[in-house]
Amino acid sequence: MYDEAIELLYTKLPMFQRSGPAAYKPNLDGTKAVCNLIGNPENKLRFVHIAGTNGKGTVAHMVSSVMQRAGYKTALFTSPHLIDFRERIRINGEKIPESYVVGFVERFLSKWGTPSFFELTFGMALQYFADEKTEIVILETGMGGRLDSTNIIPTAEVCAITNIGLDHMQFLGDDIRSIALEKAGVFKNQVPVVLGKMRSEAQSVILEHALKMSCEMHYGKEVPYSLTELITTPFASENIATASKIIDVLRIQGWNISSESEFEGFEKYNELTNLYGRWHFIPPSENESSILMDCAHNIDGMNLLMTSMLSEFPNKIFHIVYGTVSDKNPSKILSLIPNNAVMYWCEADVPRSMDVETLKKIGLDNGLSGKSYTSVKDAVSDARKSCFSNDDSKAIVCGSVYVVGDALNGI
Repeated sequence: MYDEAIELLYTKLPMFQRSGPAAYKPNLDGTKAVCNLIGNPENKLRFVHIAGTNGKGTVAHMVSSVMQRAGYKTALFTSPHLIDFRERIRINGEKIPESYVVGFVERFLSKWGTPSFFELTFGMALQYFADEKTEIVILETGMGGRLDSTNIIPTAEVCAITNIGLDHMQFLGDDIRSIALEKAGVFKNQVPVVLGKMRSEAQSVILEHALKMSCEMHYGKEVPYSLTELITTPFASENIATASKIIDVLRIQGWNISSESEFEGFEKYNELTNLYGRWHFIPPSENESSILMDCAHNIDGMNLLMTSMLSEFPNKIFHIVYGTVSDKNPSKILSLIPNNAVMYWCEADVPRSMDVETLKKIGLDNGLSGKSYTSVKDAVSDARKSCFSNDDSKAIVCGSVYVVGDALNGI
């Protein structure tokens, strides 16, 4: 029954994950219609709303983990999923039950109209969170902010924006300032805002918009001394700084969060919220080396990943399993990869994936060489075997989040 319900969601509704731009709707009408149909559960919930280009998912998981440790029944909505659809919708780290997904689909199948996959599944999440009487919902935007489905919520405890970079430019604008303005669209009148580390041109646009909305500004740019020992990955510092400032603002709003709960929440956020696929090392196995999984898929993400890997493993040759989607030009992203890297070109099992031979040609134009694979699983296996007995090499999976999902699913 669950598999049938998921197949219905995937095949009967426009889905950005599978069909890309064709599933995008430049308005909130569909989401509002879904919420009206199910009794507007968003009016019964309290939210932390997080937008941004890079880091917003990790920050959402961190804040969720801290709120769990503080004793609150905490809901978490993120996207996309890597392996299981239910990863998108969690309460205290536990995925939405299969039975709830089946029941929701059965109840509303005949009433769907023409919502997108994201619009309907966001409605499902809100209904589930309201039914379960969650105390706070940590809400990650899907894309952008102003016209993102998550922006139908009436208000929030705090809104936050993480690093802003160039991504989804065909929808959000072709420069940082335009994208920043779209992200700032999540601001609510007189609701405090937390800004993570970002470019000055993005910050100036956001500050101007915040002033119009009478939003008090808070800056998450430094990790509190009490949390510095938790900076164990290249990405941790920026994300902890932003998330800890969100926690500070929640305290100001009256939420009871002890310093012990905050520390434990940050220390164990992967475990408490089941986050993976971000600077995620898979240990070695028989005849296969360890491999790093990371969802770096845009210029800023790849730049940080490559800079971090070169710092961590300065004398290694990277064996990189890489795939992307057909509606993006990866040329600038691939230019950040060292020319001595060994590439394992592949395509994930979704219709949006870029044809592997097309991708390989773009890679060749950027001075990269390697082999082509139609299966992510085969590419990962070959990369790990190549690095197993070679101390001078390191295996990595990156690019499309769907490639990372296929890689994790195949291990």
